[in-house]
Amino acid sequence: MDERTRRGYRGGVFCIVLAALSATACASHSPLASAKLAQAERAFNEAQQAGAAVNATTELKIAEDRLKNARAAVADKKYDRAILTAEQAAADADYARARASNQRINQIADEMRRSIRALREELERTPQ
Repeated sequence: MDERTRRGYRGGVFCIVLAALSATACASHSPLASAKLAQAERAFNEAQQAGAAVNATTELKIAEDRLKNARAAVADKKYDRAILTAEQAAADADYARARASNQRINQIADEMRRSIRALREELERTPQ
C-alpha cells in the first residue's frame, strides 16, 4: 500500500467515524427531547386541572401553541429546538397554573370579605 492509498484510507475512516459520532450525538438528544416534551405535557395538564382554561386562557393558549411546536420539532427530528420549545411550554403552563390558582384564591378571599362584612352588618343591627 503506497502513501497515497493510506491517506485516502485514513480520510475515509475519519469521515465514517465523524458521521457515526454525529449520529450518536443527535440520537442522544432524542431521549432528552422526549423527556422534556413529557414534562411540558404534564405541566399543561396540571394547568388545565387547576382551571387555567377558565382563569388564564391566554397563558394556557401560549403554552398549548408551544407544546404543539415542540411536538412538531420532535417529529422533524430537530431535537435542540424541541428541547427549548418544550421547556418554554412547561414554563408557560406553570405560569398559567399559577395565574389560575392566584385568581381562584383571590375569588375565595373576596367571598370571605363579603361574608365578614355581612356578619358585621348583622352584628350592628342586633340590639344589645
